[in-house]
Amino acid sequence: MPALRRSLHRLIPLAALPLALAACSEDAPVTSPPTPTVGDGAESTPSRSIVATVNCKADVAAGALTCGEVPVVDGESGAQRATLGGQNQYVLLRSFNPGYNPGTQIFEARVDVGNLIPQGLGSPDGYNVTGIRVFHHTGPTVTVGTGGPVTVANADGTGTFTGSNQPYFEYPYYLPPPQLPLVYVTPTKVWQWNVPATVTTFVFSVFVEADVVGENGYVDMSPRAAAIPLGGTQTVAGTPMDVVGRSVPGTVTYSSSDPSIADVDPSTGLVTAYGYGVVDIIGSTGGPEADGVTRITVPSTSGFDIELNFLTSATASQRLAFQNAAAKWGSLITGDLPTEQVTIPLLGCGGAVDEYADDVNIRVVLGPIDGPGGTLGAAAPCWMRAVYRGLPAFGVMIFDTDDLDALETAGQLTDVITHEMGHVLGIGSLWQDFNLFEDNYGPLSTCPAEAALQDPFFSGTQAQAVFASLGTGGYTGNTVPVENLYGDGTRCVHWRESVLDTELMTGFAEASGTAMPLSELTVKSLADMGYTVAVSGWDAFTCPACAPPAPGVAAVEAHTGGVLLMNDVLSLPLYSRDASGRVIEVRPGKLDQLPIRR
Repeated sequence: MPALRRSLHRLIPLAALPLALAACSEDAPVTSPPTPTVGDGAESTPSRSIVATVNCKADVAAGALTCGEVPVVDGESGAQRATLGGQNQYVLLRSFNPGYNPGTQIFEARVDVGNLIPQGLGSPDGYNVTGIRVFHHTGPTVTVGTGGPVTVANADGTGTFTGSNQPYFEYPYYLPPPQLPLVYVTPTKVWQWNVPATVTTFVFSVFVEADVVGENGYVDMSPRAAAIPLGGTQTVAGTPMDVVGRSVPGTVTYSSSDPSIADVDPSTGLVTAYGYGVVDIIGSTGGPEADGVTRITVPSTSGFDIELNFLTSATASQRLAFQNAAAKWGSLITGDLPTEQVTIPLLGCGGAVDEYADDVNIRVVLGPIDGPGGTLGAAAPCWMRAVYRGLPAFGVMIFDTDDLDALETAGQLTDVITHEMGHVLGIGSLWQDFNLFEDNYGPLSTCPAEAALQDPFFSGTQAQAVFASLGTGGYTGNTVPVENLYGDGTRCVHWRESVLDTELMTGFAEASGTAMPLSELTVKSLADMGYTVAVSGWDAFTCPACAPPAPGVAAVEAHTGGVLLMNDVLSLPLYSRDASGRVIEVRPGKLDQLPIRR
């Protein structure tokens, strides 16, 4: 599966930069950027939009590497690139632990890259990650000492940028815009040069090259997101910006993606809400600048709503299956949740998020995962409410396009979508966070290896009471049993297949024609998490296999013809807001499970 790499290493305070940059900065004052230039150089690598130029000096004897801003020479940039002066103004290059090994004659330093412009670096659309490249533009050139030449020892590749065979270092990450005083930086990467022992200092210049959404500028919308009541109004305003966030002349015209929810005056930006739902107010100059968007949520104050946002195309029948699944859950969860502002400045939820959620918003991604069979779909929440019992407000669902037609033909698509949507709501994915996942030795904060599990179970009292009413009087294991087999992404996050068999939230999709009931057990497990649920309306279900396996004997899957829903709970980072309103990472995760291409 094409992998999205971890999108950032850490968030550093800008206030600390003078100290943090001591190893990779110059004392020269930061000047206004030169006028961006566009040249006609050849390009053998994927076209990127913005290039910042930085000069660096290596002092071999002192074991130091310093980098600072240099002017731009007309014609230096490659095709379709805006070239800018860089260090401390548009990008950061920071070096760590520089030093020289006289035995190998290698000078090296660990270097990271930071983003200082108000656009994300490393993606042309905020979805696909193309990464960041730092390539040698001139040099290395010996300035003190004798001998040479000095050459790059461990480049990731060479390309034609401003000349032929120029070595570059690749950072396969996306860097969001800074949240001043905090700045996003990549993980460090080791740079090495072959340096004869007779060389004392050498210099070189680099280009930091990355895609941005608005390579020809963009419209900056204010606010980026808003929640307004039915019949209410909100004024939005757009400002044309150049590629690095400086205002430029231009007139912005506004339009609505769905006037039935909220319409906008094209000249004044006055938005009026006419119906419940989510709508994009688009600001456009009609010129080369990328459109800006304000996402408006008109929250319903009655019942439970799941809003779907399709990031990729879907057929009408596929959309209907998702809508039916959302309606099913909405009929069983009755309590309205407060509207929540969600701000995730990463690609960890199928793209950066800046909007309001009512009650749960789910992004839907249809794309390649692992070919036919294997993982059919997967899901996870991305955001937990800060105060309302920590219930999720935002999530993502992905489905393998190689499996969608087969699921639809077999009549399984709606059931599988409903199952994955349950994981976004917290089933399996948040049990540990709510202290509702236990084993014989007490609560579990992680999922142990299969051999280490005893008899894991869901400890919510309402679900336990339902289990006792399912004809399970003779059951001698822990109730309610959680899956202890079938590998990561299935174990610990589903009901146990050998006991609950056809229930919707076991780790198997039933064979075509076999019902997958969404039972009272699952509904009451949501009540144990803090949802307000219906008093009826769930599917009829009885426990088909109540006897647990003998001690030391592995459970055997209780039916044939089903499909293992392997790896269907994504281990994405989970975010929330702390008491001061800052976005925090509640639980770390990994981003290599989303089908986002590089």
